[in-house]
Amino acid sequence: MAFHRTGQGAIESSASTARTMLGQGATEYLIMLAAILIIALVALALLGFFPGLSSDAKVSQSASYWRSEAKPVAILEHQTSAAGLTKLVLQNVDASGTIRIKNVTIAGSFNDSFPATGFKIGPGEQKTLTVNGTEAGDVGTIYDFPINFTYISANGIQTTQYGVKNVVGKYS
Repeated sequence: MAFHRTGQGAIESSASTARTMLGQGATEYLIMLAAILIIALVALALLGFFPGLSSDAKVSQSASYWRSEAKPVAILEHQTSAAGLTKLVLQNVDASGTIRIKNVTIAGSFNDSFPATGFKIGPGEQKTLTVNGTEAGDVGTIYDFPINFTYISANGIQTTQYGVKNVVGKYS
């Protein structure tokens, strides 16, 4: 390695600086690779490829749908015991009048009909519905039930509300 003097007594090295920068390029590459892998793992988890991570996303998506988008019957809270006892806190979000729920179907296996007067819920009113006989499961595992409500509107028309998303939660 030769040293050269140029101007005001400075010493310069004629050695290439490329050799001294090799470690920096490798480190930058590894950091970028790690960032890409983390983003890919998060995306996979949200798409449902990791059961433990996707279940929490499904629970929150279900709760969001049933609280804000489902009409006229919204499910504000729900709980299913390991023995198959389900409690639903329902709300009539239809401002046009009282609805009468005639039938509730949960997971296709449970079908409960109410008397001729139905299960009445006024506009904005909340009522708790307890259902015995839904599918049982182990405490802490996920339940995922489709649910439908057949009701008579304030105008006297009978119709069925099909849940776009299932009711998803953890057995208690």
